[in-house]
Amino acid sequence: MKIHLHKNATTTPAQRAYIQNNPHLSVAALAKKTGVSKTTIRRWQSRMDVYDRPHTPKRIKTALAPIEEIKIIICRIAFRAGLDDLHLIAESFFKINCSRASLNRCLKRYQISRMPKLGKSVPFDLKDHTGTYFYYNCFHLPSFQADAPPVVLQTLLDCSFRTFHAQFSTMAHTFISDHIQFISNHIQGFPLKVLGIIYHDPVRIGTEDTGMKNPDAAIEQLCRTLGLSFFQMDDLHADTITELNLRVNKIGNSPDLTKDPPPWETNEALAKQTHHYNIELPLGFLKQQTPYQAMKAHYTHFPNSFKHKPM
Repeated sequence: MKIHLHKNATTTPAQRAYIQNNPHLSVAALAKKTGVSKTTIRRWQSRMDVYDRPHTPKRIKTALAPIEEIKIIICRIAFRAGLDDLHLIAESFFKINCSRASLNRCLKRYQISRMPKLGKSVPFDLKDHTGTYFYYNCFHLPSFQADAPPVVLQTLLDCSFRTFHAQFSTMAHTFISDHIQFISNHIQGFPLKVLGIIYHDPVRIGTEDTGMKNPDAAIEQLCRTLGLSFFQMDDLHADTITELNLRVNKIGNSPDLTKDPPPWETNEALAKQTHHYNIELPLGFLKQQTPYQAMKAHYTHFPNSFKHKPM
């Protein structure tokens, strides 16, 4: 049998099998017997086979399509995630496989590579162990499909543990009451006590002003009714929205417009994506815990800040 070894390989498949089949020997003893470093021993102990992996360079996409840039910026605004976490989120939600460097260049182009931390921008302590705050965003977006109506995407981010909730609908069937219902439902069902709402004006990208009222006053009224704090953010750079609209116009003039389907065809599909994020995606912000793992760990120390045990 012909074996293809890397030109710098220091072990043969037989030696690698010997390393894997003798777990009772120490790393130092195996290194001495095979004449390789301890690092090499540990590498082959952790693998399930004895063959070299592909030697060809990995092709990482360094350029983003205009529609991918828009999706990444929406994620950046909605999650306020750092670069590493944003990289994971973009791949998880939109299957965008790009390098970390290209992601950073994209954020710089949109004047959004540095966003002020929420904790430094709001008048209350987000690390309050008696509960948490919700960060709310509303996006008016084109559907990115030919002859399809624009949509409204609503997002809620738990500022303490980065749990995320989202809902979308067509703009023609969205009313102020829908915004309030979305927020109210998640406040009622959330395990932690919600102390307040942080929100932006609706972010309009590639859509005309239809005269729809902003939900700001209704959000404030909801907070007063429930006894919650509220604060309106104004930290989005004007150039960010301008650049987003330029990208949308570029997509609109492209003959490939109909080739990019919406990332979520239904709210059920969106719910599955957010469930995957909340339950399965380890975040650097949470020291490689998933949002729900971090919430459960918090429950053991501060059960009084919860309405019920997180499930």
